[in-house]
Amino acid sequence: MTAAIKQAAQRTPLVLALDFDMTLTISDTISNVAETARRKNPEYRDFQWFVNEYIKDHRTFYTQWEPQIAEHRTKGTVDRSFMDKYLEALRPVETASLDRINRHGILANVTRAEFAAAGRDVQFRPGATTFINHFIHCSYNCSICVVSVNWSKDFIHGALSANGVDTEKGRISIYANDMEFGSTGLSTGRLAPKLVVAKDKGEVVEGFKREVTEEHGCNPLVVYAGDSPTDLPALLDADVGLLIGDNSSPIDWCGWLGVEFGVQRTGTKENSSVLYKLASWDKAIATVEGHLK
Repeated sequence: MTAAIKQAAQRTPLVLALDFDMTLTISDTISNVAETARRKNPEYRDFQWFVNEYIKDHRTFYTQWEPQIAEHRTKGTVDRSFMDKYLEALRPVETASLDRINRHGILANVTRAEFAAAGRDVQFRPGATTFINHFIHCSYNCSICVVSVNWSKDFIHGALSANGVDTEKGRISIYANDMEFGSTGLSTGRLAPKLVVAKDKGEVVEGFKREVTEEHGCNPLVVYAGDSPTDLPALLDADVGLLIGDNSSPIDWCGWLGVEFGVQRTGTKENSSVLYKLASWDKAIATVEGHLK
């Protein structure tokens, strides 16, 4: 065994868990998935109707929760338990949206290849591909997963490949809500909801971590990158959290929770955790490398 191989074997394994929309991508891509099906089903209800219904439900939800949030902020009692309760309360809103999609069948009659091809039109944030490929090709024992509430694994895979991610060399697991496909190879128009709210994403990351722990016989360093409140529990539970972009909502929640960016925190977890606020991916490699040395 060479010295380099021995050194790699001794290093702590690394888990990179990555949100997709607005974390890797420069814009939300759910509409791209819907438009792919719309071209096959022009007679079906326009996707904007589903967006409008979702917005109405979300406004109603926030109107109901705004007084509670304001009260807790005034008293200084916003804590992790309250945040988790708030994020879980979004489940009926998200489930209702998916139910509407399923009832109207607007995602029907598309092949996996067509969804993958649509993903090739997606543009990643500058530096995101460089970040992923760096850890694919580095000497660390690195396992990577994409954890997304998006509607098509094939679409995500197509976007990864088109943006230059070395999916051939890197083992990248994709966890997302996915279409059901019939014996003809066409989508049935029904989604199988697996990732709906923040809790679901956190459970996927924990499961992936357990797999890597069993594989290597020791706990990995878990890095999670996300951009929204739906990512916050996973960001806070990771050894290293990377809050990407300038979405004000997760920044507000961190302020209410008393979480300081770039400051090591010790909670009930075995190891300390730290959350970084990064405007872009430019400093992400150096940030993670600093925790691997």
